[in-house]
Amino acid sequence: MRTAKFFLLLIAFVVITISVQADEIIPLVYTYTNPEATVVFSEPLNVSMVRHKQIADIIAGVTSNMPTDPPTAHPDNIICTLFGHNLSSTTVTATHHKVLPYDPRCLMEVYDVTVCARCNYNETTLVGSTYIICCPVD
Repeated sequence: MRTAKFFLLLIAFVVITISVQADEIIPLVYTYTNPEATVVFSEPLNVSMVRHKQIADIIAGVTSNMPTDPPTAHPDNIICTLFGHNLSSTTVTATHHKVLPYDPRCLMEVYDVTVCARCNYNETTLVGSTYIICCPVD
C-alpha cells in the first residue's frame, strides 16, 4: 500500500515537472491593447522573461515601466569585451491591428532579433512587412 502511494506521488511529481518545462518551450506571445499589437517569438531566446518582455515592448512601440537593464545584464560587460558576446537569435512576428480604416487593416512585420545573454547588446532587423486581413471593419 505504501509503495502504491509512493508511485502515485512520484508520477504526480513527474507530470508537474513536465508541464512546467513545456511552458518554457512554447512560443512567447505578448498582446497589447494600446496600441493594438500582438508580438510572437518563434522560439525563446537565451535571456530572461523580463528581457523578452522588453524586446516585445520595443517592437510593439510600447513604453515600458520596467528598468532598461535587467540586474544580470550590464552594458559594458568585461566578459563580452574579452571573449565576445553570448548570442542567441530568433524570428519575431509583430501584428499591428487596425492600422488602416479599410481592408487589409493590419500590418504584419517580421523581425530577426539577436541578443546577448551577458550584456545589453541586441540587434533587431526588420526582415519584411505586409498588410493582412485580420480585423473586421468597424
